[in-house]
Amino acid sequence: MSTSLRNYKFNPLAEAIVVFIVIFSAISFVSYFIYVRAIEAQEAEIKESLILSAGVIKSFIDVDLHETFDTPEDEYTEAYQSQIAPLARILDADINIAFVYTAVMRDDRVYFILDATLEGDADEDGVEDSVAVMEEYPEPPPDLIYALKNAEVVASGKPYTDSWGRFVSGYMPLENSQGEFVAVLGVDLEKSNYFSRLEPIKRATARAMVAGFLIAYLIGSIVWFLRQFASKLNQSRLNLANERIHDSNAPKAQP
Repeated sequence: MSTSLRNYKFNPLAEAIVVFIVIFSAISFVSYFIYVRAIEAQEAEIKESLILSAGVIKSFIDVDLHETFDTPEDEYTEAYQSQIAPLARILDADINIAFVYTAVMRDDRVYFILDATLEGDADEDGVEDSVAVMEEYPEPPPDLIYALKNAEVVASGKPYTDSWGRFVSGYMPLENSQGEFVAVLGVDLEKSNYFSRLEPIKRATARAMVAGFLIAYLIGSIVWFLRQFASKLNQSRLNLANERIHDSNAPKAQP
């Protein structure tokens, strides 16, 4: 009598590790994809809010009057003060906005005109917060230069750094009553405010990754347990079958 037994191969630990890696990789990929899309959406929303804010602030500026400001002494005139007064109120009302100002370009150099910032160093970074009329911007960001050269609405894609800190900004062209491009209005959002808006997305992604690890670990553990159990059952089946074969092949006692 011959009996064919199939010996199934089990490697519970290796199988559990493979399952863990596959599940965790899948969850990580999906979480990262969602994270990237959410960050892009939030950045787009920040850009849009900057442009909307600049559009609202633009309505308070008399661009024809703005053209008359070309010396530091103009800052002390009633006309200049009338122009920065509404900008100062906006700064006080919106804690997310760090600076509101206008800028012009002369011979490829950028100069400030309106600046609603109070004199002094409120942030204690060693740099005077306010600027004078026609004070040169020593390190203008590329987006501002582009807005000045092309008279286009522009929003920073990523934070940039200058003498006053690290910001993302929205830029709005200003035209006079004849429709001629005159200057650019800038609205700065401080880096800390920018990243604070992204922080909830990062926290949610981190939690999803931790949850994904735990889920993958739990499923991997279950696979290891079940395969370990199946391995023992298989071994018991083989032992039982071998005993039966041995008994069947043993010489029978003569009566």
